[in-house]
Amino acid sequence: FFFIQRISKMSEKNWRETLFVWDGILEAEEGGGAVDWQGNWVGNDAAADATLVECPKRGAFDRDVSSANRFEAKASVKHNKNLASSTRSKLIELDMTSSAYDLGEGDEKKKHKDDTHKIHMDFLRWNGNPTSAENLVLALGSNEFGTFMSVGWLRVGNRLTLARRYLEDDDKRTKWDEQDLRKAVLKDIILEVEDDDYKSSSYNIAIPPWQCAAMNASYEEVTSSKRQKKE
Repeated sequence: FFFIQRISKMSEKNWRETLFVWDGILEAEEGGGAVDWQGNWVGNDAAADATLVECPKRGAFDRDVSSANRFEAKASVKHNKNLASSTRSKLIELDMTSSAYDLGEGDEKKKHKDDTHKIHMDFLRWNGNPTSAENLVLALGSNEFGTFMSVGWLRVGNRLTLARRYLEDDDKRTKWDEQDLRKAVLKDIILEVEDDDYKSSSYNIAIPPWQCAAMNASYEEVTSSKRQKKE
C-alpha cells in the first residue's frame, strides 16, 4: 500500500510519515565517470519515528529486497576538490541525471522520476569496514511530491541502501545542504569522535544510519551529546 494511491485519503502530514528505503547495487562504469544504481524500494508506513525503521531483509540467494517496486538510475560523478570547510564535505557527488521508479499497484503502476537528486559519498566502492563513517551516504532532491532527503550507507557487495524522507514545504530542512544534513545526522549516530566538527572520517557510526532525529517526519534541533561507544 503506497502513498500515491492513498494521498487523496490522507492528510499532508500523514503521507510524509512513510519512510521509503531504496536498496540496490551501485555499479561504476569503466573510467568511473558514471554509475548505475538499480534495485527495489519498500515503503514503511506510520514511520514518523525513523529510529524504529530497520533495514529491509533479503533472501539468502536474492539480489534484491522483496518488493514489487523497482528503480533504475544513472548518475554522473563529480569529485569534490574543495574540502576547506569546518564540516568536511563528502568526496564524491553523484548527480542522478536519469531515474525511473515504480509507484502504484496493478494497472495503476506508473514510472516516475526525480527532478533533482544528488547523492554525496566518499567512495564508489565499499571500503571493507561495515560501520565506518566513510560508508555514510547522504542525498538531497525534489520531485512532484516535494523536497526529500536521504540517509544510508554503502555496504558489502557495493550495495547502496538509502532511506528517503519527504518534507513539508515549511520544514526548515528543505533549506539544508549536504553539510547541514551530515552534521545533524552524525549528532545521533556517531559512536566515538575526536573533533566537534566531524572533519575526520576515522570513527564508526550506528547502522542503519537513518535511525536519527534528523530523519524523523518532524524535527526539532536539540543539543545532543555524542553517543558513546557501544559495549
